[in-house]
Amino acid sequence: MGRTKLAQTSWLLTLLCLPTAIAWAQDAEDINQTAQDDEPGLISRALDELPLDRTLEWLEEQRDDMSRRVTNMGRTVDDWLAGDIESADINQSYLRIRFNQRVGRHDAYFSNARISGRLDLPRASERWKLIFESENREQNSLRDQRLSNINSSEFTGGFSYEHPERNGWRFNHDVGVRGRIPLDVFYRLRTRYGVDINEDWYVGLNNRIFYYHNEGWGQDTRLFFTRRISEDWNFRIESEVNYEHKYRLTEFAQSFSLHQQLAERESMIYEIGLLGQNRPESEVDSYYAQMLYRKAIYEDWLVMEVVPQLLFEYRYDWEPDPRVQLNLEVYFFEFGNAVND
Repeated sequence: MGRTKLAQTSWLLTLLCLPTAIAWAQDAEDINQTAQDDEPGLISRALDELPLDRTLEWLEEQRDDMSRRVTNMGRTVDDWLAGDIESADINQSYLRIRFNQRVGRHDAYFSNARISGRLDLPRASERWKLIFESENREQNSLRDQRLSNINSSEFTGGFSYEHPERNGWRFNHDVGVRGRIPLDVFYRLRTRYGVDINEDWYVGLNNRIFYYHNEGWGQDTRLFFTRRISEDWNFRIESEVNYEHKYRLTEFAQSFSLHQQLAERESMIYEIGLLGQNRPESEVDSYYAQMLYRKAIYEDWLVMEVVPQLLFEYRYDWEPDPRVQLNLEVYFFEFGNAVND
C-alpha cells in the first residue's frame, strides 16, 4: 500500500512539474544558444564531430528520398488518370507514420504504429483525393479517440471527394474498402461547419455518417465553442456523441481545454473531461485530465508529442490511473508544411 501511494504521488508530481520542466528546458536552450554565439568556432567544431549530426543527416537523406518517391507516385497516378503528359504542377501527396509508446498503471506498457497518407490528383480532378490509412476513427471507441490511444486496425483505402465550401459548410464523400477477409466496402459522409459568433467566440460542428457493409452504420457528432483569450491562448468547450447501430451503443464525451501556442511549431493543450456510454446503463464511467505537448523537433517533418494523463475509471473503482504517452510522427512530403494536416 505504501508503494502504491508513493507511485501515485510521484505521477501526480510529474504532471504538475511538467510545465516548469519545459520552461526550464527552454531557458537552458537559450543559454546554450548564447554560448554558441560567444564561441562559434569551438562549439561548432565539437557539434560537427558528434555522431548524432551524421545520424540526422543520414535520416534526412532517407526521408527526402522517400518524400520524392511519394510525390512522384502521386504525379504518376495523376498523369495516368488525366491521360496527359507529365506536369510540373505542385503535387500535395504525403505520407505519415506515427509511433506510439504508452506506460500506465493498469495498462502497463503498450506500443504501436500506424500509417496514413493521401495521393493528390490535381489534374485528374480538383476535388478527388486517393486516401489510405491503417486506422480510422470509426474503428476506435470514443474513449480511445479522446485519450489518443492508438489501437491495431485493418488497412483501408479509397477515394475522397470534397465539395466547394459554401456559406461555411464543407462536405466530403469517402468511398473505399477495408482490407479484411471478406473485404468490407464503406461509405463516409463528413460535414464541417464553422462561424464566428462575435469578436471573441467561434462555433464549429463536425459530423460523420458512415456505413460498412459488414459492420453496419454509425454516426459521430462533435460540437465545440472556442473563445480567444489572447494571441497565444484559446479556451475550448467540446461535446461529442458517437453511435454504433450494430451494438446499439451510444458514447458521449464532454471536455474543457486551454490551448497555448508556445511557438510557430510548438503548442500545449491542458484538458479535463468526462466519458460515458449507454450500455450496460447510461452513466459516466471515466474522468480524465491530460496535457498534450506537441513540437516539431526537426524542421517540419519530425514531430514529437508528450501526453501525461490522469484517469479515474469506474472499472477500476475510481482509483487514480497515471499514464504517459510518447508519440513520434514522421512526415514525407515535398510541399509547404504538412505538420498540421
